[in-house]
Amino acid sequence: MKEYSRIERAQDFIRHARLMDDSFFELCFRSNPKYIEAVINEIFKQLGIPLVKVNSIETQERFLTVENRNACLDAVATDVNGNLINIEVQRAKKRSLFRRARYHSSLMDTNNLTSGEDFAQLPDTYVIFILDYDLRKQELPAYQVKRAFLEDHSDFDDGTRFIFVNGNYRGDDPIGNLMNDFHAEGAEQMKNAMLKERVEFFKETEEGQKEMEGIEAKIAKRERAAGRAEGKAEGKAEGIAEVAKNMLKFGESLGKVVALTGLTLEQVQNIQRSLQSPA
Repeated sequence: MKEYSRIERAQDFIRHARLMDDSFFELCFRSNPKYIEAVINEIFKQLGIPLVKVNSIETQERFLTVENRNACLDAVATDVNGNLINIEVQRAKKRSLFRRARYHSSLMDTNNLTSGEDFAQLPDTYVIFILDYDLRKQELPAYQVKRAFLEDHSDFDDGTRFIFVNGNYRGDDPIGNLMNDFHAEGAEQMKNAMLKERVEFFKETEEGQKEMEGIEAKIAKRERAAGRAEGKAEGKAEGIAEVAKNMLKFGESLGKVVALTGLTLEQVQNIQRSLQSPA
């Protein structure tokens, strides 16, 4: 029964995976530059940005920060001119989105200029977020950001650009078709021939399905580990609450309970009220 459950879970993952999902996005774009190039150029085509030839692609690219911490970006493409294009898929709405985009831009800069190199050698960078919603609710295909002088709004040409793609957009144009494809669960629903070919490989061939099963197994393992950690945290919290309850029963002051348990005064007061409530 356990084995059947695992197989069923893997089949469900294969059936419902979309390019908007981090794990499937990584799988589809990690090995061949032509697929991410197709995505980038559909976006650039509609926005009037010169099309690019992608030379290499790294998915789940890890960058070393100044604090020697690893930061992971969904995908970073390098074009034939050495310019860098970071593409992220994001489903959840987060207030820190703009600062995250700024951080990604800075990571590409700090990891692509060696000691002694002139700042003129910094590549142009694009940070593209494909969102699962309409960021500014203006029903536009995408929202572009470039730095500018406040006085006359002329370009501050530092080589950086930010693009936030509207995942809700479904116009009959390059970005509309691309967003259709990013949300499609089946290749037969897709419009871009190259992306359709890629999704067909993973969903409809034995070799591709084996790769997807491996990804699903990693996700399941990660979720189990997260569940265990959450369970331990919940158990620890319950234990601390029990200690606080016993201290209050023996007449310890609220301040002492707060100091010794690390709970907030409000939490301790709530425990005290629960003790005073009739059973």
